[in-house]
Amino acid sequence: MYITTELHGRGATLTPRGDIDFETLDQLRACLTCLPDTVVEVTWDLHAVTFVDIAGLHLLSTPTAPAQVTLTNLTPPVTHLLEVATATFPDRGWDRHLPAPVGRGAVRTAV
Repeated sequence: MYITTELHGRGATLTPRGDIDFETLDQLRACLTCLPDTVVEVTWDLHAVTFVDIAGLHLLSTPTAPAQVTLTNLTPPVTHLLEVATATFPDRGWDRHLPAPVGRGAVRTAV
């Protein structure tokens, strides 16, 4: 797994390339914990994610994650996982990461 990190003010964009699974989960979480304390908004740019399993949901639930997380450029595997998670656990709010309905904005964000 290769991950690029871009810092911009109070935010950071992390772009993983490859699979998000339990083998890469610790590496992804390490990227979060290495961010400066001033970072309160994280954007995960997922355009290069080729596979994701339940570890992706664990990553989004990382307790040390900043207060606001945004997902961009969702690939079909990421979208499918979020749709299944939303259908299975509707009260967990996974749908906030899915693209908004047409005319309502680009993506939903978590706070």
